[in-house]
Amino acid sequence: MSGWDFSIYQCFNNWVMFGWACLVPCGFCCMQIDNAKVSNDVDSNAGLIAGLCVCCLGPIGAIYNRYKLRQALKVDDDIIADVLQTVYLPCCTVTQEWQHTMSERKSNPRVAIWQLH
Repeated sequence: MSGWDFSIYQCFNNWVMFGWACLVPCGFCCMQIDNAKVSNDVDSNAGLIAGLCVCCLGPIGAIYNRYKLRQALKVDDDIIADVLQTVYLPCCTVTQEWQHTMSERKSNPRVAIWQLH
């Protein structure tokens, strides 16, 4: 059972950010960086670490970022689901992460990335 507020298949609920993840160069990376910044109250370098992980390690970095995000937001899920979803549905996965993070920290899952800055 997934502890995420949004199903992996609800990525079209925020179609703007789904499009951002799929169509904008480095859009996926930017979303994981902002997720790390918004969700991590303790580590001021969380965004930098997330960016380096996903840019330098590709899917392995994205899986690590998802794992760290789950820890920060206290989402109960397993690493096998993280691996499978990140590898086979990367745009839906990062959109799910985005919606959950924005819902929990900004009270609006439809926040666009440019509205954070």
